Amino acid sequence: MRPLAIFAATLLGTFAIIPAALAQSTGTRIGPSPAQVPDSGYGTKDDQARVAMYRYAECVVDSGRDRVELYLATFPGSKAAHKSANSLAVDRCLSTGEMRFSESLFRSGVYDVLYRKKFLKDGPVDFAAIPAIDYAAGEDIKANGTAQSRVVIRQIADCTVRKAPQESRVLVLSAVASKSESTAFTQIVPAMSGCVFEGSELNFSKSVLRGVIGEALYRLSVGASQPMIAAKD
Repeated sequence: MRPLAIFAATLLGTFAIIPAALAQSTGTRIGPSPAQVPDSGYGTKDDQARVAMYRYAECVVDSGRDRVELYLATFPGSKAAHKSANSLAVDRCLSTGEMRFSESLFRSGVYDVLYRKKFLKDGPVDFAAIPAIDYAAGEDIKANGTAQSRVVIRQIADCTVRKAPQESRVLVLSAVASKSESTAFTQIVPAMSGCVFEGSELNFSKSVLRGVIGEALYRLSVGASQPMIAAKD
């Protein structure tokens, strides 16, 4: 396979939280919600955005699990994904203003929340018997950015989780934008480096890395927690 450069800009997009008075016609309006935006003293603006999005994702998951599952069945960045994500908008999941976010960041938050809810106390850490996951399923040629890069980065994350399941679990269970998260990123890098084709270049944000690791970890964990069906003679 020829070298492939993956850049955060093609995977993440933009995310912002703006006052309702400045809101455009798209987005989610004000409503009572636990998704409080961290104050200016909480890390960088990017950190504040990540924390707010993960809180929002938790509220959305609690508001409609079935619709969330349908959303996750869409290909990341596709028109279907954006349409489904917009349909999940819940007024009561915002405390103030209007939230705008990248579909990739929202998807990351959803997988993070789902993993915590299902595997917080006890999660599988042996994925040797889990069949390969088709990360290209539902691929849309009109997906924003490059569809191939979205598939490859998930394949790399899958490989990383299989090689370092415990480190991956520590990362996903760490608090967003915390010191423990930074430490977890450092610990998982060696495993990831062994999953990248020689000559390839990786350059992406913490949001993207945590997001794809979280997705792979959740999907592999769900597979590992399913009862094995013995083949008939």
